[in-house]
Amino acid sequence: MRWTIAGPAGVVAVLAGLAPFASAGQASAQDGSASGHGHRTHVVRPGHSIQAAVDRARPGDTIRLLRGTYDGGVLVTKRLTIRGEGDKTVLRPGGTDHCATVKWASTGICVVGRPGHPVKGVTIKALTVRKFAKNGIFGHFTDRLTVEHVLAAGNGEYGISEFNSTRGRFAHDWALDNGDEAGFYVGDIANAHGTVVTGNRSSGNAIGLLVRHARNVRAWGNDLVGNCVGVALVDDSQKGGQGNTNVWKNNVSKNNRQCAAHEEVPPLGGTGVLFFGGDHNVVQKNVVKDNRGTLPYSGGIVLFRGTPPLNRPARDNLVQLNVVRGNAPFDLVDNSGSKTNRFRRNLCRTSNPAGLC
Repeated sequence: MRWTIAGPAGVVAVLAGLAPFASAGQASAQDGSASGHGHRTHVVRPGHSIQAAVDRARPGDTIRLLRGTYDGGVLVTKRLTIRGEGDKTVLRPGGTDHCATVKWASTGICVVGRPGHPVKGVTIKALTVRKFAKNGIFGHFTDRLTVEHVLAAGNGEYGISEFNSTRGRFAHDWALDNGDEAGFYVGDIANAHGTVVTGNRSSGNAIGLLVRHARNVRAWGNDLVGNCVGVALVDDSQKGGQGNTNVWKNNVSKNNRQCAAHEEVPPLGGTGVLFFGGDHNVVQKNVVKDNRGTLPYSGGIVLFRGTPPLNRPARDNLVQLNVVRGNAPFDLVDNSGSKTNRFRRNLCRTSNPAGLC
């Protein structure tokens, strides 16, 4: 099942916050030359092919991108580091789309393994992926995929995502104005083995952070502001459900954009943290403020049943120690279909049913 829920406003402000992380003093060698520890650094200059360097590299090598603009559609199938120079290194559509060869066309960088044989240890850092019709950074069957200090802006579906993947790390990234899906996505894995989403900013997306059909994800210290929904935990009726995810110390505020119904997804807007089913999740010590809307799922922290056809209850979840204020129609909503969810010591004023605060 595909969970699907659409301008670049704010890009200038975001770019100002992205430092050029790779400095001239860092180890760098010309294409193919040795660079310590048996690994090589391949320098790619603007106008040259990132894919050619990736294909030439050995596992463990680094692809260094200088300041400038490059063609995206880069396919990675081995352990590499791709490092740019912050907002000065930009990947955009153009040239040959190598991701199309593995059926993930219109993606900036795709890291793709296969069942039972994940691509391990890929790191992507300090660059921008912009205006791809589908995805900015995309992982499929990966292990320990790390994405740091990356700006994903104006892409059509997901900003930064991993499917069927374990032990990922998304840290200090920006997902801005990506369209139909989510700024950050972790999903389609029975056990993500502690995939981390931390220190990121997600704004202008359909969903700031979407965890769907996945367990054992950790998300903390993120700013999820100005989306249709800040955080969504979704049981989409697939075997195994969604759960065992810890969401804490995030700022989830003013997620008041409106997203029209899309395929099986209802219209969304004005929601801070939304449970569609899910079990044994912990949402604690977050600031969830000023999420306001008029839809059935609008409000601060809102628990509903999962999606059809099973519509499983949201059960055995813990919501505690959150500051939940100024949300409408209510700060807390429990329409979960279960009496096993616990609401403890949240600072809030309104709830449905009454008495949750």
